[in-house]
Amino acid sequence: MTNDYQQSSEWAQQHRESLTTRHTHEDVLTDREFELLLEACSSLPEPQDLQTRFVCLAAGRLGLRAGEIAHFHAEWLDWDRMLLRIPQHEPCDCGYCRRQATQETTHNEELTHEEAMEARWHPKTVASARSIPIDLSLRLELCLERFTDQYEAFPRSRSAVNRRVTAAAEAADIDGRVYPHCLRATAASYHAYQGVAPVPLQALMGWNDLATAQKYIRISGRATADALRQVHHR
Repeated sequence: MTNDYQQSSEWAQQHRESLTTRHTHEDVLTDREFELLLEACSSLPEPQDLQTRFVCLAAGRLGLRAGEIAHFHAEWLDWDRMLLRIPQHEPCDCGYCRRQATQETTHNEELTHEEAMEARWHPKTVASARSIPIDLSLRLELCLERFTDQYEAFPRSRSAVNRRVTAAAEAADIDGRVYPHCLRATAASYHAYQGVAPVPLQALMGWNDLATAQKYIRISGRATADALRQVHHR
């Protein structure tokens, strides 16, 4: 009886927290807001304009994480197959990677800083090493082409990714919070609304858990709408 009561109390607490905790999908941009964000990129001074447009499209349409954008290399692009391939490992000694390596060594006394750095950079999870189609729109293709014409890699730091998004949001005068991860959530919502199924959406976004993809599809309402149309339009 005690165990049942304890489990019930724990579930109730988790449920209350889920109701009060703000989730990234709550900050998803509408199509209009995303267009305003891209439009605002052009108003920024060079070279921030192209860098910011790249960041917004990479996060808001391809679903890249901020760390993936910061470590982007032009060689990740396979123009023959029109894919962006995020590798399992990309050698890096940037300030962000050095700080992460230092943090890892503080939690593992057997790990040296040099060993930790040898593993840097790597995406967040195993599933994050993925191939993403880049021929989703001509606008996206042109942005990637122009960006890689000028840069072999993203030329700024991990924190610069946040600053670029903030600058665009301020220029666009968008209400609410706009940050890299909400743009990634915007990408997930966009593709879910377009009708992408759970498994392909999971692969596109690099999620470990299929339930995350199912959540975005459920929120979009697309699956429900399609099912109802199939029944009523026979």
